[in-house]
Amino acid sequence: MRKIWKRAAFLGLGAVFLGLLGGCFLFAPPSVPQGVSASDGDYPDRILVSWNPVRGAQRYEVFRAESEEGDYAKIGESTTTTFSDTEAQGNRLYWYRVRACNQFGCSALSEPDSGYYLAPLPPLPPQNVEASDGTFSDRIRVTWSAAVGASHYELYRSDIPGADFLRIAQVSTTSYDDRAIVLGRTYYYRVKACNSYGCSDFSETDAGFAAASVPGAPQNVEASDGTYSDRVRITWSPVPGANHYEVHRATARDGTYELIGETTTTTYDDTAVTVGTTYWYKVRAWNVLGYGPFSDPDSGYAAAAGGGGGGGGGTAQLPGQPRNLAATDGTYSDKIVITWSAATGAKRYEVWRAPATGPADPAETTYKLIGETTSTSYTDTEPKLCELYWYKVRAWNENGFGPWSFPDSGYISATLGTVDASKIKIGVLPPFGGSDYRVYLEWPNIKNADKYKVVYEVWRRSLPGYFTKIGEAPLPTDLDEPATYTDATVTAGSTYYYKIRAVSPDYADLLLPGGSSCSTCGDCILPGNFSAEVSVVVTCNPLPPELKTVTYDQTNKKVTITWTDPYEGTPAEGEATYEVWRSTSADSGYSKIVSGISDTTYTDADPFSGLTPGKTYTLYYRVKTCFACGCGVFSNTKSVKVTVP
Repeated sequence: MRKIWKRAAFLGLGAVFLGLLGGCFLFAPPSVPQGVSASDGDYPDRILVSWNPVRGAQRYEVFRAESEEGDYAKIGESTTTTFSDTEAQGNRLYWYRVRACNQFGCSALSEPDSGYYLAPLPPLPPQNVEASDGTFSDRIRVTWSAAVGASHYELYRSDIPGADFLRIAQVSTTSYDDRAIVLGRTYYYRVKACNSYGCSDFSETDAGFAAASVPGAPQNVEASDGTYSDRVRITWSPVPGANHYEVHRATARDGTYELIGETTTTTYDDTAVTVGTTYWYKVRAWNVLGYGPFSDPDSGYAAAAGGGGGGGGGTAQLPGQPRNLAATDGTYSDKIVITWSAATGAKRYEVWRAPATGPADPAETTYKLIGETTSTSYTDTEPKLCELYWYKVRAWNENGFGPWSFPDSGYISATLGTVDASKIKIGVLPPFGGSDYRVYLEWPNIKNADKYKVVYEVWRRSLPGYFTKIGEAPLPTDLDEPATYTDATVTAGSTYYYKIRAVSPDYADLLLPGGSSCSTCGDCILPGNFSAEVSVVVTCNPLPPELKTVTYDQTNKKVTITWTDPYEGTPAEGEATYEVWRSTSADSGYSKIVSGISDTTYTDADPFSGLTPGKTYTLYYRVKTCFACGCGVFSNTKSVKVTVP
């Protein structure tokens, strides 16, 4: 009986221990939010921050900073996956991070994303103004960060600190090469950001110069003496006018030095070293005029790693547990990469995979061995797009297998491309056949649009206003044909602005292997970035045709003109009529000779009207496109020589 009670007590304690251990994993803070995105000028009075839902999260905390690496301060909370920042200042770029929380705590902060909204004000001054310091021998290059809401920039220069700055350039880019300089002289630069509402205050000042000579020898070269067990670190002071540095090494102070590397910083790690061996190092600087002299040498060495893990009395030791297992979540479009930290005593690793049955780790029996490796990473190319799989790893040595890693899930995804705004064609379809004004847009398809089953969202705003989604454009059957959208909800006399982005509804959610959607597992392919906006004024201004040919029939004394339908491929194709105009002067004196033509060809049967017999003329022709609301501007001009009979 005593043995039975002892066994029962032992089993009871074991159950309590396992329960507590399990609780450590079941009752834990949520994971870090993914897909954090802040709106870029989509709203006139706020920045909208959104993110993917996190399993087990009860609320989210939103943090903001004024630079990517700045101090993030909490600005609010949300129980949904969006947050509107109405306290942000217009025309200023902000950075946001989010963390998920529940009753057991909060996750780490997410990766940051930047956002802004455009206000009817001048931009803020440009940041990060930098003038090159001897990088070039014939110019000083000035660069700066883009200012939100800026359409162009004004560059100012002075050659005396604190003196008046004179404007030397106006550019639409964020860099300028100043060539009107004296080599070796230092100049001082400031920049203003401008838009239709005015210009900002001056930026901070930065000085620059063009190299007048090769750089000097680096000073204070120091190589580490046993600080590291796997490298020797060499450092030195920066050299004015240097573009980059070369590091040379020898095994004796006066030995033969060989180039081992280059760097643009003032630090270099030499990892090709043998522990206990002393090496000697020299450094020299380079710019566009050549190499400067070598520095004085310094010696360094890598020390043997200290410490140890204890003996163990000769008892056979299994390898440790692989930790920090991570499978990529949509990082690659053709593979899942699994990585982990090295396990003590490991000779090789086994990688196991299981198909997901939901958002949680699947049953133990569903895992199958998919590969072995001696490294701490493995690439799995078998999964299909957006299918969710779970992975775990265990280490092996001659004594057997160690414990399993904690599992992690991964999937293959892709980043949708951005519609190129410069290739968006936009125009107004005048009223015809009982219809009202419409706006017609077309654009080329993004890369891999068919593979990712892309649909295009069309967003619109008027002035004033903010963008809202007005419709979707399907992928054309022939991908060589453009995608198109017709907006029939416009008003004559108004200006409209459009943005387009690619989405993938079929792959919005992660999939369980086999193809079924798992809406609780998370998102897969996120929408692409919005295109830059394009705009149009809704008015009666029909597009001009393109004149193709003007030919003279010498026998029949007739001139035939042909042109293109400017609305070909749109709903207005074939609906326009045309006017044909003629003159004996290329630039003036045109008379309308016919109107109401519905075809795209016309034969001028009386080209000599009003002309002097026996004289040779050059006849010039132009065409206009017309609808019921009126006619547009002239087409291009083509001509033909004729002799009046």
